[in-house]
Amino acid sequence: MNITQPRWKEPQYTRREINSAGSIMRDQNSTSEQRKVAIQIIDNWRSAHAYPLQVFYMNLRRIQGTRNDVIVAQRLKRLNSITNKLIEQPEMELWRMQDLGGCRIVFPTLQEVFYYSNHLKESRIRHEFKRQYNYIENPKGSGYRSLHLVYKFHSDTPGKEVFNQNMLIELQFRTRLQHIWATALETMGLFTHQALKAGHGSEDVLRFFVLVSSLFAMREQCVVVPGTLNDKNELISEIEEINDRIHVIDMLQGIRVAINADEQIHMDKRGYYILTLNYEDQTIRISYFNPSETEKANDTYNFIEQKNEGKPIDSVLVRASSLSAVRSAYPNYFLDIGEFVRLVKTYLR
Repeated sequence: MNITQPRWKEPQYTRREINSAGSIMRDQNSTSEQRKVAIQIIDNWRSAHAYPLQVFYMNLRRIQGTRNDVIVAQRLKRLNSITNKLIEQPEMELWRMQDLGGCRIVFPTLQEVFYYSNHLKESRIRHEFKRQYNYIENPKGSGYRSLHLVYKFHSDTPGKEVFNQNMLIELQFRTRLQHIWATALETMGLFTHQALKAGHGSEDVLRFFVLVSSLFAMREQCVVVPGTLNDKNELISEIEEINDRIHVIDMLQGIRVAINADEQIHMDKRGYYILTLNYEDQTIRISYFNPSETEKANDTYNFIEQKNEGKPIDSVLVRASSLSAVRSAYPNYFLDIGEFVRLVKTYLR
């Protein structure tokens, strides 16, 4: 029996060309023709991260084993997220962007987050460990909490040395509670058309999520977010005051998404999924690709992004063991934040 092997996109551009493409996307005065060429370069550089990303994904899958209470998924960064990050961080070179390829692993407990992240760092993998960002012990001002490990890919496999070109992969280790909070914030951002994740938007909504993050941190016996009190009653009181005034819970409960019934047939398939969320009419389309169809999935992803540029539509390319695993790892694309709402309501009077 012949087994079809994935065809991996290889990098075709130099460091200078990649950074120049990033500068063009950052420049609001660049021409449409310049942006077209820049997007072509960025698409190739991003797609070339698919093979290194797959290697790390399989490492995390080994950690997961047969456990159903651990979520593992991978994704390539969205084009608009790349562009926004370049604009927000003018000093950043696209060549050095560390999260073009990202893997996410979600554990039930905080102890497992630290145990398995340390286990990976101390293992004998050939990839170069670059840095760690501990947003659990040092939460971001936005309320974001997670543990990030950044690796530079390295391979001694014949034919794969072409990927040893500063391919940085970010691994996110989260608890279930941290994951629920982060995806709820992203969902609220999509629904309100505000970049809440980047700290932009309604001050009341941003403060609401910061306070809830501190409540969740106390629940996990962690440090609270800077600018909030380490006092459960005070946190709840301020959350209630904001909610009474702008009805955040009602807004969250009103977020729904429609999924085409025929797309549910992919529920138990391992492979790649492109999720395309139209957050104006709150519908989602799901495209499925076999594990061997890496190039086709990447090409389709690039085409969909370019076709929908400037529209109220977001797409993401994800790999996971099933659609249900995708939904657990990226509930924000399904506007699925019911668990977050239920948890917050248990605190409110």
